[in-house]
Amino acid sequence: MCGIAGIVGLNVDMGSSLIQKMIEGISHRGPDSEGAFVDVGIALGHTRLSIIDLSNGANQPFYSQDSNYVIVFNGEIYNYQEVKPLLEYNWKTHSDTEVILAAYIQWGKKCLDHLNGMFAFAIWDKKNEELFIARDRIGVKPFYYYVDDKVLVFGSEIRSVMSSGLIEKKIDQISLHQYFGNLVVKTPRTMIENLHQLCPGECAVYNNKILTKSLYWSISDIKNEGIQNLNYNSVKEKTRYLFEASIKNRMVSDVKVGAFLSGGIDSSAVVALMAKNSAQPIETFSIVFDEKEFDESEYSRRIAEKYKTKHTEFKLKADDLLLELPDFISNMDSPTVDGINTYIVSKMVAKTGIKVVLTGIGGDELFAGYRNFKRWKDYNKIKFLIRNPFSKFLIRIVKPLVSSRIISKIKDFQDIEGEGIKSFYANSRSIFLKDELGKLFDGKRIVPIINWKDLDKKEVQDFPLYGQYSIAELTNYTLDVLLKDTDQMSMAWALEVREPFFDYKLIEFILTVPDEMKNSGKSPKSLLVDAMGELLPEEIVNRPKKGFSFPWDYWLRGELKSFCEEAITKLSKRDLLNEKNLNNIWKRFLEYDNTITWMHVWSFVILEKWLEKNNF
Repeated sequence: MCGIAGIVGLNVDMGSSLIQKMIEGISHRGPDSEGAFVDVGIALGHTRLSIIDLSNGANQPFYSQDSNYVIVFNGEIYNYQEVKPLLEYNWKTHSDTEVILAAYIQWGKKCLDHLNGMFAFAIWDKKNEELFIARDRIGVKPFYYYVDDKVLVFGSEIRSVMSSGLIEKKIDQISLHQYFGNLVVKTPRTMIENLHQLCPGECAVYNNKILTKSLYWSISDIKNEGIQNLNYNSVKEKTRYLFEASIKNRMVSDVKVGAFLSGGIDSSAVVALMAKNSAQPIETFSIVFDEKEFDESEYSRRIAEKYKTKHTEFKLKADDLLLELPDFISNMDSPTVDGINTYIVSKMVAKTGIKVVLTGIGGDELFAGYRNFKRWKDYNKIKFLIRNPFSKFLIRIVKPLVSSRIISKIKDFQDIEGEGIKSFYANSRSIFLKDELGKLFDGKRIVPIINWKDLDKKEVQDFPLYGQYSIAELTNYTLDVLLKDTDQMSMAWALEVREPFFDYKLIEFILTVPDEMKNSGKSPKSLLVDAMGELLPEEIVNRPKKGFSFPWDYWLRGELKSFCEEAITKLSKRDLLNEKNLNNIWKRFLEYDNTITWMHVWSFVILEKWLEKNNF
């Protein structure tokens, strides 16, 4: 895991100066070494967190044998040892970086078909003066870029790209609308105008000042017709095989590998299979609380005892969390209302000397663990009732008479064109209502949220209903919140987090599994539970679901009230939102208006703090 940066199109002196600034902006991602390659028209930078092949010979930028190719790479290729024998190459290291470079030299763009991992990389071809860039299939690793008629600038983080000084610092209005619509900016956009992201499964070639992008993998184009011929036992066995293979791949490392352990089904499944495939005790880490409603230590301890892990608990108190807020905000590369939990646990784990951990995130998104999966299935049975003219008329009559967020969301949903997963998902993940957004933006037309993946395509509709909702999750919330926050907040402490549930081979299979096999209702995520068998104790499977959350409602009205009020006052004076309506939302929240949640308020605070930190 590392940080990468680059500029194509500048002279040597300017490129050398600017790439150093860009490297400094991501030094936290790779404290073990840093390096730069500068030549006519090209500058590449790298900061390294050493995980595989710890020798100096594996440092980057990394050069081919003939020095014609240079690579900077962020991430891990889990199957690099399987790819290596397929390549005709005189190896000088044991690194996965060299395997990528050799694969590109031998296969070109087709090298991506052979790689399984989380990655973002750039390869410069000196002879042809051409840059090849790519991002992994699920979008675990970030790749930000800016391109105009003169230069291409890219990096692992927004602040690194912006530190080049080559991009005008201007808020993207469409992204601002997206942020308040779903509390996240959607890929491929960022909050900075003209600064973009590569999409998951996307690669590109930059040559003669032209960037040509293409998809080498698409989640909606998965074909797995063989699933129809499998009975439940066969599906269960293949699920277990693919998941265990994913775990084993992600345990490949030249440093110790630990695990986050909450005691829920997902993290417990990860730890169980890690222990099964390790000759040494696994190191596990949990956050514990004094407050019973948040504490999960009873369950994490049971798993730790069952698998004889070297278990470490970090006790977190409200005061501790509040003290971390300023540092959390200063490490926030893009506005997010989530992520502080990852920030805190990553800080604590990094202090133990561990560099790599596995996590259970993604289990809910893949195995239909959220209530919205069932709601989507139920909606498909009664959508004719919600969408017919009489229902629309009735909701319009009731809405002014009843102060209910549910009624308002139903009306918003009825106003959205289409009745497929695209409109349902957009409504289910929306935080601000249509009327609220209109008032915030002075009645201006709100730009519809456009996903980089068209969820209404027939290719998506051909999947089972739970598979459709998983695709919506994986290309939206998972990508733009879970994965982005995990990368930002773990790498703030030079901690590499690996996500076994996001292995593309596992995803390709599970998306096509029929709904009745995926979640029978007899237990949460029943397919995963059945696939794990006796490795998951009964008390873990049937325990109440808590999740890692904090009492924000209380804090924002209590210990954080003045902190929030100051930020909201400053934001209201900017020429971004309607001052009166912004302050009215804050006032209604303090008066316990049940139509206003803590997320409304916190989204304002986070945006203002991000704007301040970046000198807008």
